[in-house]
Amino acid sequence: MPARGPSGSAPTGCTTDREVGVVAAVLVAGSEKAAAHRLGLSRSTVKHHLANARSMVGAVTTAQLVWILATRLPEPEGMAQTDK
Repeated sequence: MPARGPSGSAPTGCTTDREVGVVAAVLVAGSEKAAAHRLGLSRSTVKHHLANARSMVGAVTTAQLVWILATRLPEPEGMAQTDK
């Protein structure tokens, strides 16, 4: 099954909130190692969550995973837009 973008029909609902949180942490922190430190997890636990999430949505890479889950990722800290 090919990976699809946020408007595609890939099943994003089968990933857990924790997996989505780990994806968001990797995106914000810039690496698995930094995300693990930020979350208080081991790097292997972060890798495990990423592998599970990639498998569930049919993504091959973490970049594809981020694209597929884009609509579920929380707003990065300090990046919330305000209405003026």
